[in-house]
Amino acid sequence: MQKPNSKIVLLGEMNVGKTSLLQRYIEHMVGGALYLKHSMYGLGSMYCRRAAAIILTYDVNHPQSLVELEDHFLGLTETASKDCLFAIVGNKVDLTEEGPLEGQEKGECSPNLDSRGCVSPRVPKQVHLEDAVALYKKILKYNMLDEQDMPAAEQMCFETSAKTGYNVDLLFETLFDLVVPIISQQRAERPSHTVDISSHKPPKRARSGCCA
Repeated sequence: MQKPNSKIVLLGEMNVGKTSLLQRYIEHMVGGALYLKHSMYGLGSMYCRRAAAIILTYDVNHPQSLVELEDHFLGLTETASKDCLFAIVGNKVDLTEEGPLEGQEKGECSPNLDSRGCVSPRVPKQVHLEDAVALYKKILKYNMLDEQDMPAAEQMCFETSAKTGYNVDLLFETLFDLVVPIISQQRAERPSHTVDISSHKPPKRARSGCCA
C-alpha cells in the first residue's frame, strides 16, 4: 500500500471536537493522496511536519480555547510545508443561539440536551468569526506569508457542528479543493527519476583479435 504523501492536521486543545469532526467526515476522506490526523501538544510538531494544511480548532462557547491556539499551537505551524494552508474552525456552534440544529427550520428556536440528557437553553456565542479572522492573520504574519498570496481569511474561517454536520463537508471540501492543485503542481515541478531506455544506445563492443 502506497504511503500518503500529503496530510491535513487538526490542532486544538481537548474537548473542542477534533475527533468528532474527523468522524463526521471520515467517509469522504481522499484515499491515497491525503490523510487526516489530529494532535495534542506533545505530538503536534511531528504531525505538522510537511503538512499540506492545518486546521486550528476551537470551541465557540469557550474563548480560552481560541487563546490556547495562539499560545500553544502557533509555534507548531513552523514545521508545515512552505505551501501549507491554514483554516480556523469554531466548532460546537449547535450549542449557541445563532447555530442551526439538524433538521431545524430557519428561525425556529429549539432546546438542546446537556451532558446529563437534560433540556438546556442555547447560549449566546462566546467567540465570533472576527476573532478567528484576527488569528488567521496572525498565523500568516508569524509564518511570514503575504496575505495577498494566501486564501482570504473569510474563506478559511469556519463555524461548524460535528454533532449536526453543519459546515463540516464545506470545511474539508474547501481544503481539498485548494490543496489538491498545490500537490499536483509540486509533483509536476519535481525532477523525474524515470530513465528513457529507448534513447539509450549501448556502447559498441570492440572486436577482439584472433590468432591466425
